[in-house]
Amino acid sequence: MSVRPPTFSDRKAGLQSGAGILEAEILAEMAASLGRAGRTLEKALAQLSLHEAACRGDEAQEQRQLLLQIAADAAWALLIQYELSGLSSQTQLVKRYGIPPDVLVRVGVR
Repeated sequence: MSVRPPTFSDRKAGLQSGAGILEAEILAEMAASLGRAGRTLEKALAQLSLHEAACRGDEAQEQRQLLLQIAADAAWALLIQYELSGLSSQTQLVKRYGIPPDVLVRVGVR
C-alpha cells in the first residue's frame, strides 16, 4: 500500500478564481496597513522616549503632553486596525510595542 500526501487542489483553485484573488489582495492590504500603523506607533514612542531622556522643565512638560497625545493617537489607530483585522488580544500589542501606561490612558481621548 502506498501513501500519498494530501493535495490541496481546492485551495489552489480558489486562488485562481476572481474571489480568491480579491481575498488575497484584501489580506495583503490588511497586513500592510497593520505594518504601517505599527511603524507609526514605533516612531511616536521613540520620539517620546528621546524627549523624556533629554528634556526637563515646564516647557518640556508641554511638549511631553503633545508627544503623549501623538503616541496615544498612533496606538489607538493600531488597536482599531488590529481589531478590524479580526485579531482581538490587545495585550499582545501592548507588550510587543512596549506601550507605556501614560500613553494607554490617553488612547481614544481627544
